[in-house]
Amino acid sequence: MSILVADDDPQLATFLSKSLESEGYSVRTASDASSLLAELEHQNYKLIILDLNFGQTDGLQLLEKLRAEGLETPVLVLSARQGVAARIQSLNLGADDYVTKPFSFQELAARANAILRRKTDPSLSVLRVGDLELDPAPRRVFRAKREIRLSPKEFALLQLLMRHAGEAVSRRELHQEAWGTQETDSNLVDVYVNYLRKKIDSSTPEKLIQTVRGAGYRLGPPAPAGSTSTTASMLRGRHSFSAQPKDAVAGDTGAEHMLMHPLVHSVAHDIAQPLSSVRGLLEVLASRGPSAVPDADLKTMEQQTDRAIALSKGLSAMVRDVSPPTKPWISLDDLLSEIFENFTLVLNSGLLTVDRQWDPSIEVTSTPALGQLMALFVCKLIGRNTRPLTLTVSAQAKDGHCNLTLLWRATDQCSTPVLDAANILIKELSSVYEIVYSIDGDMVLTDGRPEITLRLPAAPSGNQPVLQ
Repeated sequence: MSILVADDDPQLATFLSKSLESEGYSVRTASDASSLLAELEHQNYKLIILDLNFGQTDGLQLLEKLRAEGLETPVLVLSARQGVAARIQSLNLGADDYVTKPFSFQELAARANAILRRKTDPSLSVLRVGDLELDPAPRRVFRAKREIRLSPKEFALLQLLMRHAGEAVSRRELHQEAWGTQETDSNLVDVYVNYLRKKIDSSTPEKLIQTVRGAGYRLGPPAPAGSTSTTASMLRGRHSFSAQPKDAVAGDTGAEHMLMHPLVHSVAHDIAQPLSSVRGLLEVLASRGPSAVPDADLKTMEQQTDRAIALSKGLSAMVRDVSPPTKPWISLDDLLSEIFENFTLVLNSGLLTVDRQWDPSIEVTSTPALGQLMALFVCKLIGRNTRPLTLTVSAQAKDGHCNLTLLWRATDQCSTPVLDAANILIKELSSVYEIVYSIDGDMVLTDGRPEITLRLPAAPSGNQPVLQ
């Protein structure tokens, strides 16, 4: 059984590869869309494990493209997105199952095994509509992860409705499925559908069992007024960010806070990556019994945990409520010192070293968005680079502006280059630029270089150093 793991985090991909191989699978990995497509051309895989935040590619778009091109290989999605909507969207676009990070490797392996079993026996396929799930093999039903006990007749009726989700199923068909006859005079179907409603829909505001007047019953959400396609609506909503003109958001801290929301989700994904590795390593180590743990594994666990904790603190800094500034300017030294306090753990462990080359006399705009941006940049550096980094922060000011530059390099001696600025921020650039413009600033990413330069409003001062 061959499995393709598509994940751009090398440590997580390596862990999944080794762990799945220990379960008897043949595993290959792909770190970006091009390598994934190349693998699919060379080999017919039995299963693809796909991280939704996959390199520079949106995993949902890639999944949709693969299915549109006729790929039938089962896909198990990994994602840090916890909401029901993301899970439904993934399943509607062709995913066979969905696992959220951080995850238990044992659960992931069990779900992979279940998908592969269903591939050989289609009658075992798990049926899902919204947050309702029916697994025919053990005959279990869940609504929003709450198990629902059904009688054999109720189970048969629900299974037929779910097989034809979105379509009207006649009373005759339902009667045939549950009782093996085609009677039309009996009201048994209506009675049992009412039983189902009480068990499936009574505890949630979203009702899934709909009466279709003159036709029978349909399973699915009520059709929205004036809408022809629920799926199309979901797809349109997937990229709902719309850029606002600069003057529409300038100085509006509420707008800046809203612009930060998609970036928060991005950092949440970066948090989930090391947590997933740590959790998986702990499971594997526990399964080995009392044997000594290799030092390399312990070091990896320690570093991954440090990354995760630092990212959680950075995430908190990005969304922390702050009072409106009472002065137009703030000391750059105070601002940066406060930001780096959130990353004390990785600074002490050596995962991040800061080379401070800014002048403490410089004062920059006091808008809270600047602090959020700086926290984001450090989070992305830690989240997207798994190697120890040295970050050089320099600043110079002149004529009411400050050039603040972040330049990073690998602290270790490995020859592999670190990710450049474009690769670190590729999925967040639109939102980042909006926030930079909202504070009357500008941002420059040097092609192919691990460097970001922000041009920020600064307090005019004859004591500030001159820009070169």
